[in-house]
Amino acid sequence: MATYQAINACTWRNGRYIPSTTDNIRQGVYEPFGECVGVMIFNLSSIREQYEDYYPTSATLELTRVAGGAWGSDRTMTLYAGNQTGIPALNSSTNVDAPRPTKVTPGYNYLVSAGQGPKVFNIATALINSIGSGASNCLFIDGGSSTTNYISFTGRNDLSKVVLNVTWVSRTTAAGAPTSCSVNQTIAEGNVTLSWSGAKAGTNNAISSYEIQYSDSTNNSTWGSWTALTTVASSSTSGSVSVDPPNTRGNFRRFRIRTRGTAGSSYYSGWKVSTNTVRKNTLPSAPNTVIAMPEIYSNETINLTWSGAAGGTSSIKGYQILSRTSTDNSTWDNWNELATLNLNASSGSYQPAVTHISGVYTQFAIVTIDTLNATSVMKVSNSIYCNITACVEPSVFALNAAVAENSVVLSWSGAAGGAGNALIGYEIQYSDSSDDSNWGEWTNLATLPYSTTSGSISTNPPTTRGNYRRFRIRTLGAAGELYYSDWKNSANSVRKNILPTPPSSLIVTPTLYETPIITITWSGATAGTSPIKNYVIQRSTSYMENPPWSSFETVATINSNETGGSYTMEASNSPGTASRYRIGVTDTLDAVSSYVISNTIRKNSRPEPPNIVCPMPGSSTYNTTPTFLITTGVEPDGQTQILEVRIDNGEWYNTVDHPEKFSTSGYLGNNTNTIFHAPSLEVGSHFATFRSLDSDLMSSSPEVTLTFSVLPSPFETIIPNVTKVKASHMLDLRIAVNTIRQFHHMDPVSWSARIVAGRTAINRWQIHIMELRTALEPVIEMINDFDTSTTFDIPFITWLPMGFGRPKADVMQQLQDLIITL
Repeated sequence: MATYQAINACTWRNGRYIPSTTDNIRQGVYEPFGECVGVMIFNLSSIREQYEDYYPTSATLELTRVAGGAWGSDRTMTLYAGNQTGIPALNSSTNVDAPRPTKVTPGYNYLVSAGQGPKVFNIATALINSIGSGASNCLFIDGGSSTTNYISFTGRNDLSKVVLNVTWVSRTTAAGAPTSCSVNQTIAEGNVTLSWSGAKAGTNNAISSYEIQYSDSTNNSTWGSWTALTTVASSSTSGSVSVDPPNTRGNFRRFRIRTRGTAGSSYYSGWKVSTNTVRKNTLPSAPNTVIAMPEIYSNETINLTWSGAAGGTSSIKGYQILSRTSTDNSTWDNWNELATLNLNASSGSYQPAVTHISGVYTQFAIVTIDTLNATSVMKVSNSIYCNITACVEPSVFALNAAVAENSVVLSWSGAAGGAGNALIGYEIQYSDSSDDSNWGEWTNLATLPYSTTSGSISTNPPTTRGNYRRFRIRTLGAAGELYYSDWKNSANSVRKNILPTPPSSLIVTPTLYETPIITITWSGATAGTSPIKNYVIQRSTSYMENPPWSSFETVATINSNETGGSYTMEASNSPGTASRYRIGVTDTLDAVSSYVISNTIRKNSRPEPPNIVCPMPGSSTYNTTPTFLITTGVEPDGQTQILEVRIDNGEWYNTVDHPEKFSTSGYLGNNTNTIFHAPSLEVGSHFATFRSLDSDLMSSSPEVTLTFSVLPSPFETIIPNVTKVKASHMLDLRIAVNTIRQFHHMDPVSWSARIVAGRTAINRWQIHIMELRTALEPVIEMINDFDTSTTFDIPFITWLPMGFGRPKADVMQQLQDLIITL
């Protein structure tokens, strides 16, 4: 290995070398000063002198990384061989203008490991070759515009740290000839493969190609001179090439080869002659006899036989069979190939396909083929003659219906084959018309492989309703289309059924029903091209006409050919169920019209029961004509309501016929408040019954019944200035007030102080009176605010002044009178 320390090194940047700026060699962009190129000069004379007799097999470049850029990280160095001019002398520290070094080789990228210190790079020998050959005068690192790969190494201040090491190997020895050379076939019709192996390269003399020559002979013994054939470029020690046999059939050819190296002709190998030869194949012989039978045919099988063929230098592999035709047995068309048979024999037979055109002659030819695909001349057979007649079309061809919704049957009979032309099927076409007069183009319908003289198929009318379709048929024969029969048109046509029209009117009554029996009435239906057969009635339902509606389901099929009618049936008996119906017409071909949808009907829904706000069930009152606070429920069908009330088993009172009994009377809406004023009742237990009727069908809600009692007056008569008010009078008032509050669904009052006869002080009676008045006022407000009517309101009360001293009889009497009316 030879070592070369740099004799100069410097960094170039922005059009100049910069020794005054830095002693280091750098690559990449040192921001913001531009791109750097680190140039290294070695002893060119020494390297080039060595290169004359040696070539490099490996090389390393030793550099020392210093601080500069991201020296703590791995980076990529790009190394070139190229040419520089203007680099300053090693002892100069003056910046010098100079062009950027030019690149001769491609750039080679090397990883520079992180950290400062020595770095060794195994570099491409192509860089040494460029310097050694004189193409380049320096090495340089150039990272282009990369800021990432900005790197700095020790340079002109210590060239012992810029070292190039090269391993040299001397040049050159002759190449070695192949040890094996032969052809893959010894008899050939076309090219064969010449193969060789065992060649060797010389020292400093790699294999570059092979030179091949040939020599010919008539007897494989006496050979002609060697003739250049080809040069095959290859660096491999073995190879192959396609070569020709001799041009003259039966002659022989041998080959020879030598190895050529990169060191030049002085170092070529000796010649290696092929160990075998290739002979040009001789042609086979055609058969001496070829016979085709029968000589006159219609639809018979043709038998072609031959004999007397022979192989040449190669055995027979098979035969090529050809044919040609003529109309006069004199002037013939060109030969056409029929088949190629694999047959290793001197004779054979074949059944060729032949023309079935009457009056045409056919001849055949046989050509012998050997195993090398060489062919003989052809041997021509005798002529054969074709004699065929056309088929006969059906005599009867008709449809089984003139109007159809779906399929119809097309039938025929009376067909026949021809001479040498067996009946093999039928071809059927159709044509459509809008008026049964002007017809469209014929269109293929079917080709049927029938061999009978009659038949039938199921087919369809036109797709467009009201249009017509006719058909035609012809008989097919084995002899081919030239001998098909003429066309036979169908005796009639078929028309696509026109659908019936649904009724123009469809009405269902009643629209709101209690008893689930309805009547469906329709009119205005019309027949299409076929009479009306029946009507199909279907139903769809929903709750209160709200989505979703159910799918329509058939509920009745009415057999009738009339254009209108009616049908009575049972409807849904589920309250609130809305139903709508539709009707379609079916004709005698079971074709169904579109549907017409009816009006909507609904099963009546009972009103909700009324809500009894007052009295509380089981409560009591002192009023012999008590009032009842009532709120109507919801009528789901949207009808108005009639509220009815009955006391005990007495008469029913309602808001329409007895308006004087109700604060809000007449037909009531949903959630309407009204006050019922009962007739005069006896003291004792009673019950009241409440219900709502819808205004249209008078359907009743569930009845609501509650019990109550009318109590006798609990009060002792108090006469002003006569009766002495006692504690018992006050206690009776307290009991009566809570009784009335309970009747009106209110909680009892917890009194502020007990009243005990002989103990309670007289001076607190005003407080007790105020408590009683306060306890009654919510009852009065409840009654007066219950509805907007004032019919049964409690008149405004002006409370009597209580004064001072003992309790006053008129104040007590006012409370007693009020309680009796509530």
